Amino acid sequence: MKRRDVLAGLGGVALAGNARAQGSNWPERLVKIVVAFGPGGSTDIIARIVGKQLETVTGKPFVVENKPGATGMVGTTLVKNSPADGYTLLLGSTSTLAANPSLYKTMTYDPADFTTVAVNGTTGNFMLVRNDAPYKTVKEFVAYAKSRQQPMFSGYGNASTRVPAALFEVTAGIKFEEVAYRDAVASIQDLQAGRVDVVFPDMVVGESYVRSNYVRALAVTSPKRSPQYPDVEAISETYPDYAMIAYSCFAVRKETPEDIKQRMNRLLMDALYEPAVMEKVKQLGMTPEPQNMTIAQCEAFVAREREIWTRAIKLAKIEPQ
Repeated sequence: MKRRDVLAGLGGVALAGNARAQGSNWPERLVKIVVAFGPGGSTDIIARIVGKQLETVTGKPFVVENKPGATGMVGTTLVKNSPADGYTLLLGSTSTLAANPSLYKTMTYDPADFTTVAVNGTTGNFMLVRNDAPYKTVKEFVAYAKSRQQPMFSGYGNASTRVPAALFEVTAGIKFEEVAYRDAVASIQDLQAGRVDVVFPDMVVGESYVRSNYVRALAVTSPKRSPQYPDVEAISETYPDYAMIAYSCFAVRKETPEDIKQRMNRLLMDALYEPAVMEKVKQLGMTPEPQNMTIAQCEAFVAREREIWTRAIKLAKIEPQ
């Protein structure tokens, strides 16, 4: 064997060894968690809860950066264009990784640009109305909507709040006039102020508003009633074919070294299952995925959700913009 071949082989071994060392030592410096929506939303809440636990475990700072805009495309694209070194994480969501590809003709990223390294869990959406609304059940809401001469106003802040509303509209045979907001929080505030009639935020972001009686939860979009809200009916009790859930996850650029992704997977899933973190996650209305969930299983989960939301968007008759 020629000397240069031997040196090349040794160089390959060294590079492999460095890569393994890099993965086993991750993180060695500050990590950014990019949330593609504003403060106070479900992705922001989860990012901060898990980020704080990761700081405790690793001794390195995990900083949440909110980059809202274009239904999550601004922040998601920022991560796509960041170095693939494991130091910029995306807090992915139903909107950014499942629904947006079917809602927009032109995208600034492709979900295939990312690898999902951890799934935080799933949650239903609330169907929220004002406290003084005259309807107390889903059936009463539909009857009221059908009796009006003009449409009801439905507020949304992202795809995961828009699609459940549009699917309900088609399922119930009523008419909504959509009102877009910068995020779900703003839509809830306008609901309370009487500017819209109904909003469908996920339960994580809506939880504090319901518990404080700021607005009223008329129903949930999950297949069954939420254990946290057993007195709130599921829409499926009136319309058996209706069910929608949302999720959030951690993702990185697919070019990130495999050993770093594997370490992220273990650190993130273990962080979610730390008892104090898990208690907060469940209080928010999220159902966690198994702690031993692998990257392959995370990727399969996200792909499956994208298929479900693609079908729902077609059923809701939402045309891509």
